Amino acid sequence: MFLFIFSVSNGQFAEPKFGKVEMTDLTMTKYDRDTTAAAVFLFDNGESKFIISPDLNFQLLFERHLQVRIFKKSAFPLADVKILLYKTGLKSEKLSELKAVTYNLVDGKIVKTKLDNDKVYRSAADNSIIVSFAFPDVREGSILELSYAITSDFFYNFRGWRFQSTYPERWNQFRYEIPEYYQYRQSSKGYLSFQVNKKEPGSITYNINTTTMSQERVGGNEVQTQTLKAPTVKGVLAVKDVPAFVPEPNIDCEDNYLQSLDFEISTVQFPNSVPKDFSGSWESVNKDMLEDEDFGKLVKTNGFIKDTVSAICNNLTTELDKAVAIYTYLQNRMKWDGTYRIWSQDGLKKPFNERVGSSSELNLLLNLMLTTAGLNSSPVLFSTRDNGVAASIFPTITKFNSVLTALSAGGKTYLLDITSKYCPFGILPTNDINGRGWIVNSSGGGWANLDPVEKFRCMNQYTLNLDADGKFSGLITSSSAGYAGILLRKSITAEKNIDDYIRKFQENTKGLTVSKFAFTDVYNINKPVSDSLFVDITDYAEIIGDKIMFKPLLFEVVEKNGYTLEERKYPVNYNYPVSERYIFTYTIPDGYTVESLPASGIIKMPDNSISVSYNIQASGNKITLGYKFTVDKILFLPAEYANVRSIYDQIVKKHSEQVILKKSE
Repeated sequence: MFLFIFSVSNGQFAEPKFGKVEMTDLTMTKYDRDTTAAAVFLFDNGESKFIISPDLNFQLLFERHLQVRIFKKSAFPLADVKILLYKTGLKSEKLSELKAVTYNLVDGKIVKTKLDNDKVYRSAADNSIIVSFAFPDVREGSILELSYAITSDFFYNFRGWRFQSTYPERWNQFRYEIPEYYQYRQSSKGYLSFQVNKKEPGSITYNINTTTMSQERVGGNEVQTQTLKAPTVKGVLAVKDVPAFVPEPNIDCEDNYLQSLDFEISTVQFPNSVPKDFSGSWESVNKDMLEDEDFGKLVKTNGFIKDTVSAICNNLTTELDKAVAIYTYLQNRMKWDGTYRIWSQDGLKKPFNERVGSSSELNLLLNLMLTTAGLNSSPVLFSTRDNGVAASIFPTITKFNSVLTALSAGGKTYLLDITSKYCPFGILPTNDINGRGWIVNSSGGGWANLDPVEKFRCMNQYTLNLDADGKFSGLITSSSAGYAGILLRKSITAEKNIDDYIRKFQENTKGLTVSKFAFTDVYNINKPVSDSLFVDITDYAEIIGDKIMFKPLLFEVVEKNGYTLEERKYPVNYNYPVSERYIFTYTIPDGYTVESLPASGIIKMPDNSISVSYNIQASGNKITLGYKFTVDKILFLPAEYANVRSIYDQIVKKHSEQVILKKSE
């Protein structure tokens, strides 16, 4: 699916007119630079600039024109398009000149199918309108062509551009032109080299109503229509033969590393007018949020909650006991509606009474109840992991999309988020672990590191009998704590009941049959989840002549190294530290002896940040394997990638080694 959030338009290359496709592109069966690609963007050309509206005011214009060649059905989602238009109150961006055509080669002739305007749909969302449609008659071999324009009065939303996607692109280009009255800070991400990267002065003549602009921005001048010849800054950037972005394991957010350019408004100043500064400081951001009716002022209105807080904290004396009681009460009472928000436009009483709300509503409620109990708590603005990192260089809240709570109690600071039913007090949901968040408080605010305070911890013990037919039978016991417990609880409660969870677990695990099971503390989030499974396991032992061979890690084997890039230009980012322990105890069948075992050994990074311990031995008719995998730091820079990749190559090799049993003579 295209999700067009960035504004884009014409490029610097010889852009074809809409409706012009090349026969060589339609007959192309694969893209030579990436023969496995399911699609290739033939070009993607965009532009952002200022224009004059019919009522002689400045507007932003965004245009885009692209063609994409479809090779495989797996690329069909590209035919489902969503275009995001921003809105505030009664004002919204306007979509125009929408054209979408599918081209197919039929009996040697180009057949084009246009989008029916009746098949274009609009839906409202928070602060936006989503325009959606699907290209008609899409097949393997189609070329999709799209162009559209967006006009906007939201000068803070001068749209940037993305130069890369998960599909390769032959040519990607972006142009922009900005009059000197508007100053924007530019920020870029990514690792690509530009074939074109030009910035030069220009000029443009505008007939403009300066009164309207002055009243909106600085206030108080007489109505005048002026002809202004404004100096401009013109830029053009282009990348040729853009490789597809290949996401590998342990990446925090793809958007952090895709080549892109963004704009943040800094100042506005018209001739003979006072400049308007939008840059501010983090202290001013803090002040604005404290005074915001839908944010800071909400946590000062506690009349509807006082009695509830008093009842919860009755007979509790320590700050921590009160905080845990309030956290637990709200976590059990409230349901998260699945949306991330900063503001609570309906207040806090309504979501409290209805027992459901956004991330902002839930965590502002938590903050309100904690402060009502006399505790030192503050809301924290942050960007979730899947939303990308919010840079702290520029003081702006535009990248933040959610709220959590910071609490100081008993000489310690706790970060709390009740959107998850499964996180114990003081442990953040995995999607919250993402850089830093801004604490909004009366002391001027400050930064909070959103780091994990727990590990993914699991202990698994396999006690199995192997028979002469290659079937394993016995008991598997597990204990899942920290993030392992959180994720397991989430998986279990996603099903109707534990029976359904076990059924799904069997379906997803080759050769596994569970005859009996027991779980404890599934719903006690402050304890590890423990489970016992009585199992039969087939398809993991191979019988050749008088020998039985099997990989002793069974379905815990890592068969393939997910790190496939020769060079990874973005970090390896584990969400949390990891500690996994396994003990396998096998009783071999009567009449067999151990012919050979894999070698015991240790695999580790030079700094021991990733380590694997593999210890196997045989005694009589028993084989015991102790296996441990640990990750002690969560961020590995690109310079460390070769070592990380090598570790997993060694893990795959070690896991492939087999136990060989031989029938006694």
